Amino acid sequence: MSSVLPRDSGFGSLTSAALRRWWRPNRLGRHVMLATTTSGVHVQRHGLYVRRSRHGEFEEIDGIPVVSAPQTLVELARDLSLVDLVPMVDCALRDGVKADDILAAARPRIPGTRRLRRAVDLSDERSESWWESMLRLLHVLPGLGPVESQVPLYDGGLLIARADLHLVGTSRFPECDGGRHREKERHASDLRREKGMSRRKFERYGYTTSEIAGRPGMVIRDAEDARGWEHDPRRLRVWWSHAKASTLTAYGRTILAARLERYRLAADR
Repeated sequence: MSSVLPRDSGFGSLTSAALRRWWRPNRLGRHVMLATTTSGVHVQRHGLYVRRSRHGEFEEIDGIPVVSAPQTLVELARDLSLVDLVPMVDCALRDGVKADDILAAARPRIPGTRRLRRAVDLSDERSESWWESMLRLLHVLPGLGPVESQVPLYDGGLLIARADLHLVGTSRFPECDGGRHREKERHASDLRREKGMSRRKFERYGYTTSEIAGRPGMVIRDAEDARGWEHDPRRLRVWWSHAKASTLTAYGRTILAARLERYRLAADR
């Protein structure tokens, strides 16, 4: 498909993100391939939407032309919610993209740039998975921070664990359970890790992906307890005000699917 692109063009948005092996939004379905061109040449191919732009920086990944990483995030910000956009920024930072370069690409009057700037503020290059980013946001957005990511824990100078998150000022360490954390070959080492944390009075609270998505109130109450705060229902409302439009919910997935469908319809005209 890249052979049909004119000069000064490259795959962008979710297609660029996939080629970069960035984490995908939750339960993202099939969608049209997306590209950007500054050439002014009209390209029409089934299954390919090419956006014309006056601005574009291009590079190659495995010989395939793509828009630059900062520009990819600008394009993602057009369609993704804040909650879905933050993990993409986390990935970019992990790949070595500079926050200043992302902010420089987020020029005024471009759709989504305010959201992208907010996502940069909330990002953390230490995040190691999409769900870990979600768990961090579930603590930060409702005001339960400060939170540190990937915190090393020691016992007598010996590293016993690297916790996903730490509620700074408490002994609580929220973590994302599931996937590789519970594979059979890791089970024994995980048990040793948890015993070591328990001996040092580190409170490990593991949450499954279904709990992060479907029971955020439980996570919020746990964090309130850890800080010795009274329960405030406004914190959950703040979370849902952000998360409702994200791919954590069926509603948010429907919104994103409708946005991507518009590209497909435009490509097939």
